[in-house]
Amino acid sequence: MYLLDYVQFSLFLLLVACFAAAQENKTSTRQGKVFSLFNIVQFNNDGCRSSSTFSSGNTGSTRRNGTCFTSSECSSKGGSPAGNCASGFGICCVFFVSNSGDTITQNCTYLRNPNFPNTLTDTSSLSYTVRKCDSRVCMLRLDFESFTLLGTGNSIENDGAGEEGGRCLDEFTATSNSGFRAPIICGLNTGQHMYVDMGCLASDTASLDFNFDAQTSARMWEIKVTQIPCNTAGHPTASGCLQYHVGLTGRLTTFNFIPTNDNHLRNQQYSICIRQESGMCCIQYSECEDANSFTLDQKNDNKGFVDNMCTKDYVGIEGGASALCGGSTNVATRTRFCGTVLNVVDESKMSTPICDCNKPFRVDIFTDDTADDPAKSSRGVCLEYTQIPC
Repeated sequence: MYLLDYVQFSLFLLLVACFAAAQENKTSTRQGKVFSLFNIVQFNNDGCRSSSTFSSGNTGSTRRNGTCFTSSECSSKGGSPAGNCASGFGICCVFFVSNSGDTITQNCTYLRNPNFPNTLTDTSSLSYTVRKCDSRVCMLRLDFESFTLLGTGNSIENDGAGEEGGRCLDEFTATSNSGFRAPIICGLNTGQHMYVDMGCLASDTASLDFNFDAQTSARMWEIKVTQIPCNTAGHPTASGCLQYHVGLTGRLTTFNFIPTNDNHLRNQQYSICIRQESGMCCIQYSECEDANSFTLDQKNDNKGFVDNMCTKDYVGIEGGASALCGGSTNVATRTRFCGTVLNVVDESKMSTPICDCNKPFRVDIFTDDTADDPAKSSRGVCLEYTQIPC
């Protein structure tokens, strides 16, 4: 008898809870005054794939990433609801920032030019601050979903101190108060990315700044700003990596490589790192099939140069060898490569793959501020890589 009464009473409570939830959805005036079944549902604020889609430019996913919040949390944090998450109990909340002076405080925020998706014609400088969403964060990843600024203009200028080659007309700069400063970039960089060291203090911040040339141009960008806690997945395993690639195969390009009629950028000193995959001991690099995919510090037409012949612009590969990976180890290795041909043989006219078995896998990019020959292409570098089993 008592058991039956208990079961009946439990069913009664469930009906009351459902009725209260329905009444809560009908009117906002009774919020907080009635019991809601959904008040006891909890879920993590994990990342989610939203229903918000890219209109153009993006080379990867067609949908933006968001964070799973309740509807009220998304609204209070200034996000935009875009689909459901947490089995329908949450809202996939997407964050956008556009106005100069705004502060980015939410993980996975999309930084877009004012008036996006229309282009920006105003030439006033823009500046944004990134504050940590969690004290454990120590790094940002910037993914250029779309990125179009003025490049170098394929021109040479003289500032009185000497000729400048590859000077950016527009400039994008990423810095942090911990002392990190990325090289200035410009031009077309859709699909590129970079890591920004924010520092280990909870109060450390980063700055993302745009400065523009006076001439009017169709500028447009959308940059996904992801905050990464220290020593977690997605964090570069080696120090000093501006870019970090994963996978058995892939492609590396210098910034502003996309246009075929513009110079590579000047004053670039950074490392592109590649995660060593399980069971892989070496990595092989070769020129991409794109036109002028290896054009740095040209001393002569259609020739490649190595080591001490490369003093201005070059690619650094610590143990570059000519033998196929896994072959003889008693071969000469080179550490610098430049010219118009990738080869370990100085003044070679034929491109050959370069093998490197030094860990961690990394390619160093170095360009100075002196002018290249304007009559020769100086597009930069595009390399395909393949990891080789042990």
